[in-house]
Amino acid sequence: MAEPVTALVVDDEEMTRAIVAGYLARIGYRTLEASSIAEGWAILSNPAHTIHVVLLDRRLEDGDGLELFERMKSLPTLAEIPVIVQTVSDSSADIAAAIRAGVFYYLMKPYDGALLRSVVRSAEERSGRLRSLQGDLRSRADAIALLRDARFRFRTPQEAQNLAITLSTIADTAHSLTFGLSEILMNAVEHGNLGIGYDAKSELKANGGLIREIEARLASPEHRDKYATLHVERSDTRVSFTVTDMGQGFDSSRYLTVDAFQSTATHGRGIALARMVGFDQLTYVGTGNRVIGVVNLDRPADPVAD
Repeated sequence: MAEPVTALVVDDEEMTRAIVAGYLARIGYRTLEASSIAEGWAILSNPAHTIHVVLLDRRLEDGDGLELFERMKSLPTLAEIPVIVQTVSDSSADIAAAIRAGVFYYLMKPYDGALLRSVVRSAEERSGRLRSLQGDLRSRADAIALLRDARFRFRTPQEAQNLAITLSTIADTAHSLTFGLSEILMNAVEHGNLGIGYDAKSELKANGGLIREIEARLASPEHRDKYATLHVERSDTRVSFTVTDMGQGFDSSRYLTVDAFQSTATHGRGIALARMVGFDQLTYVGTGNRVIGVVNLDRPADPVAD
């Protein structure tokens, strides 16, 4: 029998911890609770516990929750656990800082159970995909360092994720670039080629049907021959990623800033965060079915675990 997914909830409010535990119990998750950085670290450091995802409050009685996250990154056994930060702050600067530090997602309180479950599931699933690719990522990095001009064609979310993870090694800002590339490549598949709009995705995520809908559309006569392309160009000073899909485009201006209506949604802030965190420039061209992301190679590197 497979062990249950275990979430560690670090929050100094007992009621919040209980509510989160109740939400996650509905999808079969086990939860452990801590009210401080010290308690959270004690649980994480205990080899008897296998933690799959951490929900971390920013404001704890003994400091900023990101301090615990920084400790986690210092140990290889903990560094790859996805961390979801939860806070009352809706500051775009705070969100960007947390994403740059490497957290998986940033939830604004209060939020509903459907949103929490969706984000936690996504974190655990994405963590599994990352682990499956890490075995040969170093050898790929050596080859990617030689890249100067390349074109890729992709159709599925899995292919988009594989490309994002592999190609992010082209720059020192690997974590941030993985996040940014993943967002624009996944958007090309889901929103561009498959035509899953913002409202439809909200409903599908709420009822747990998004993956089934993506698979159905990929196999449908209307969409099965569609693909997106990625053109990568590298010079000595910068890398340019051009993503083009076969969709009709969209109004990108609506999603280029992290605004109030997006802060409590299950999705929609990815493009804004990709622009803030993943790239030095992010520009949508024409109707919105082409996007160009630029990374300067002299950009400061992502934080590296000791």
